[in-house]
Amino acid sequence: MSKIIPSTPFINVLVSIRETKPGVYDVMTAPATPWVTAKDTVINYQIFDSGNRDIVFTGMSVKPADNNQLSKATISVSGKQLTFSDANTAQMTFNITLHLKDDQGVEFAHDPEVENSPEG
Repeated sequence: MSKIIPSTPFINVLVSIRETKPGVYDVMTAPATPWVTAKDTVINYQIFDSGNRDIVFTGMSVKPADNNQLSKATISVSGKQLTFSDANTAQMTFNITLHLKDDQGVEFAHDPEVENSPEG
């Protein structure tokens, strides 16, 4: 008899970006703080609305940087998605910084949190 392995937990975070004045952006994420409760969860930040600007992810940094919980992020070919996995084996709050760039080369960042809350 084979044992069926459950599917990977997945959290998709929608990212909305609005230019408030030239080169200045207001970034909102939904959910604002992903609450991770399952082990080996995949977290995907997806730019779904950036008004009339072409904005892409350029990377991500994490504090604490040496945490043995979050994998390195990967960015989709289009630059519209940034994905990483979370081991979620320790209760922690991560301060992540999403690095972004607009179609004029202006770089900016947004700093949401990710909350680890292991089951049991």
